Amino acid sequence: MTEIELRHLLHMNPEPAYREYKTKEILKSAISELGIYKLVEVSETGLIAEKTVASGEPYLILRAEMDALPLEEETGWEFASKNGYMHACGHDFHMSAVFGAMVRTADLKKNVLFVFQPAEESGGGAKEIVDYIKNNYKVKAAVGFHVTDEYDFGVVASRVGVLFASAVEFDVIIEGEAAHIALAAKGKNALRAAVSFLDAVYRMEVPAETLLGIGKITGGVARNIVPPLVKLEGTIRSPSVGFSMRLLEQMSSILEGLKTSMGVDYQVIKGGIYPEVVVDEGLFETLKKACERTGLKFVECEMKKTAEDFGYFSLRFPTLSFWFGVGDERERVGLHNPKFLPKDEYIPRAADLLSELVKML
Repeated sequence: MTEIELRHLLHMNPEPAYREYKTKEILKSAISELGIYKLVEVSETGLIAEKTVASGEPYLILRAEMDALPLEEETGWEFASKNGYMHACGHDFHMSAVFGAMVRTADLKKNVLFVFQPAEESGGGAKEIVDYIKNNYKVKAAVGFHVTDEYDFGVVASRVGVLFASAVEFDVIIEGEAAHIALAAKGKNALRAAVSFLDAVYRMEVPAETLLGIGKITGGVARNIVPPLVKLEGTIRSPSVGFSMRLLEQMSSILEGLKTSMGVDYQVIKGGIYPEVVVDEGLFETLKKACERTGLKFVECEMKKTAEDFGYFSLRFPTLSFWFGVGDERERVGLHNPKFLPKDEYIPRAADLLSELVKML
């Protein structure tokens, strides 16, 4: 099976986080045909293809994500998904390119783990995979990448230090007391407190590289009742989880003040936490050389506020991550769009770059 044939199968059979059962079976079948790699199943849907040629020596990790998004595909492609999910973040491309690298480096005398990880989009699936690897292998470096049509095909972008920001999701629940609007003084207005909270949050001094946003607010019972409860849902994207936690502490202080002045109570509930993705300087230099050897253009980019759970790899191992450009003459729709579809012919070039990195690292 070629990497492009594999891409077609994967694209037609997308599955959501932690339910990538068919995806895993497709990968197992393709990898088994190579007759080289030991297959290790991690959790229910994760898969590691292990090649050990030198006992006791460290492994290089090459990682791809497996899960898809709940989107109705609008590409009109002959291999389009029809099951209500879609690889609109390019994970089918990632898996196929990694498989292509496996084929190209099959005879290379080096310890390598080709990691197919579930639940990147919504479950932080990297954490369980990383814990398993840390407990069972010695690792020298981990490599991951992501397609984007922000950059032209043939362009690779990265930077030393934080490439993808950390992401901390949070909910704020403000609890008041209901009363008829005609007797408002007998109630405790959670919505009014929420407005005061939002005003204070948006006046907080936040560095330019940090994003603090609240994207959803719900609450109230009826138009003529003092709102007894309001829920706000937000996210913080910053260069470090530690800094994001300090912002949450500042928000808690604001809420404590509102509790004193307005009589409401509150809860701050932490949701998903993705650590920042950090690019090692030595690995960064290797990437630049690999791009030169494979005829790709390298550019240095700014930190992106896009979250990626490859950050769990960065917590444990030296890591390299980069953007692989797939933009061309077509409309640039961006990731997570029902029309996002990198061309098949770009996959072998990505596989060439990945295989070069495997050889050099």
